[in-house]
Amino acid sequence: MPRRRDLRGAGVVVFGASSGIGRALAELLAEHGARLVLAGRDPARLRALAERCQAAGAADVAVVAVDLAEAASVGAAAEEARARLGIIDVWVNVAAVLVVGDLPRCPDDEVARTIATNVTGTVLASRAAMARFDEQGAGTLINVASLLGVVPTPLLPVYTASKFAVRGLTLALQQRTRADAIRVCLVLPGPVDTPMFARAANHTGRRLRAIPPATSPWRVAATIVRCAQRPRSTTTTGLSAWSVLVAHRLAPSLTGRAVGWASSRLVVTAGGAPDTSGAVLAPDRGDGRVSGGWRRGRRRARLGDRLGRWWAGVPAR
Repeated sequence: MPRRRDLRGAGVVVFGASSGIGRALAELLAEHGARLVLAGRDPARLRALAERCQAAGAADVAVVAVDLAEAASVGAAAEEARARLGIIDVWVNVAAVLVVGDLPRCPDDEVARTIATNVTGTVLASRAAMARFDEQGAGTLINVASLLGVVPTPLLPVYTASKFAVRGLTLALQQRTRADAIRVCLVLPGPVDTPMFARAANHTGRRLRAIPPATSPWRVAATIVRCAQRPRSTTTTGLSAWSVLVAHRLAPSLTGRAVGWASSRLVVTAGGAPDTSGAVLAPDRGDGRVSGGWRRGRRRARLGDRLGRWWAGVPAR
């Protein structure tokens, strides 16, 4: 088995670094001493994150404003990342937006924006990354999809479709790599305790929450770090997520029905809620938190976060 790559000084691009998994990933990479280009919709939030990353030990940090729904914006961000880093060793696509509700209740503009961000944006960013890797002859692309790209759920049809598309794109790219030094990885997290559910477009008539038991974002970010160090074709995080993947391999139809039934009921909770577009159509003005606060018990949350940091193998300084 090959040794894990030392990320100190490595050039890493993170699309979707403003909050949640992307923010946790940026901070872990900074502690490894990587050179970072952080891209997202909110420049102010990214600049604040860049300061944290510099203090944490990043060799260099640059921020790039990008709208993944716009091809010109993705292209400009890719060129800026190339100019800043020169050699791009790792490119991570983690950005996504979420719309929840029965398909006929989902407005046209939110459907279009979700597909444009989650699918078209990931395609365009992956294209830019692979073009650069072909020029260099080396590089690692990591696309973050979801278990909902394997097992669908009827209450998240648009998001599910987008994650099936990201998974399909990544599997296709894994078959076209022209050099052993170019690797493409697929990360399939289960439910994660991020702010995404609080910022989602909600058309269920009820309040949303992360599907329990939600995983710490730091654990998912650590899985991505480990893929950057030692690429794997497909991976996930946590016992429950691995259990779903194994069950789907053994009994795909039964697993799909069970997960769809359970997730549709667990993603909503007691109490009514009005229809809202959340942060799908425009970035919210939140504080760019890593966690969404959905896990019960502070002790459990702290333990999960610490486990993620430990799993990332952050070197002592």
